Amino acid sequence: MSAVDSAAQLQEQGIALLQCVFVRNALIRLREAAHRCFEAVEAGRSQPERYRYNRFSHSLLLRALTDFGCDLEELIAPLAAPGPASLFEEAMGSKWVCNMEQSWVRKKFAPHQAPCADYRPQGWHQDGALGVHFPPESGPQPRLIPMTELLTCWIPLNPCGRESPGLELVRGRQPDLLHFSELNDASVRRRFRPEEFWAPELAFGDGLIFLNSVLHRTYTRPEMQTNRLSVEYRIFPR
Repeated sequence: MSAVDSAAQLQEQGIALLQCVFVRNALIRLREAAHRCFEAVEAGRSQPERYRYNRFSHSLLLRALTDFGCDLEELIAPLAAPGPASLFEEAMGSKWVCNMEQSWVRKKFAPHQAPCADYRPQGWHQDGALGVHFPPESGPQPRLIPMTELLTCWIPLNPCGRESPGLELVRGRQPDLLHFSELNDASVRRRFRPEEFWAPELAFGDGLIFLNSVLHRTYTRPEMQTNRLSVEYRIFPR
């Protein structure tokens, strides 16, 4: 897909699929560091609370990888690939910055390899809800809450969507934030048409850019056999 097509897809659907854009050697460095990082966490050889480790989503701040063989330049190397930077600027309508305190490395497990009862795939959510305080009940008020202005650049560190968990997204820009009580799978399936749901298969070197309003979740199937590592950059207006 050309840069023009990617920009059009991002504008119309809220999502752009970038194929073979991210430099493999840069991703390999991140993947090797992520393997070492999660091995240390799972073996109890690190202090993951320093990096806001979440045992439910099995994720840490991306900067945790600086303790496992990556320097800061290597952490953000994928963002220097041709294409993403111009998409970020066009989508934001301004200069942009990557916030490393909101950028993550995640490990998602094939269903039969889930490590403990605490772990769970991430459910439906919108990244524009970052920092938002919702009222306890659904109603008209959540529709008036402004979304946090950001976009997400999501890059798997191994092929995903077939043999390992990927992402499932609802194609289309949403006008509002959905209340957390509206984000169970049954409610989301009732709200949107079947053809609006999309779970792409991504190759190594592919990635997704999506806007703050886009609904998405971890995509798994029972027959998946391998785990997935991914990095997630949060992009904000400068």
